[in-house]
Amino acid sequence: MSKIIGFIIILIICVSCKQNRKAELSLSSYSHDFGTIGADRIYHDSIIITNVGNAKLEIGTIETGCGCTQASVDKYELNPNESCPLRFSFSPKGKGAGPNEELIIINANTDSLFYILQIKATIQ
Repeated sequence: MSKIIGFIIILIICVSCKQNRKAELSLSSYSHDFGTIGADRIYHDSIIITNVGNAKLEIGTIETGCGCTQASVDKYELNPNESCPLRFSFSPKGKGAGPNEELIIINANTDSLFYILQIKATIQ
């Protein structure tokens, strides 16, 4: 009888530890400003995505607001405390002069289902 009770206690501890495991995504920046730019070339940069949780982070999709913005990662699964760059580009061609804002939306297996990186530029 005591072996059964001991087994049940160990099982409960294992299940409760597993339930507290969560992936958490952190971006090194939630906005990026290219500053004042010309409309004659494509601009590139990157930020860092880090899994600050204690379970495997699974990046689902990375969506952009328009065809003028592209984004990608090298890895779609990150272990706890692992990082990778999110590389993005912005093509201002055809946008017209003045301030411009675009969004990159990152979906992941976290409590917050998506994260937003705001891209800004003032086009000359």
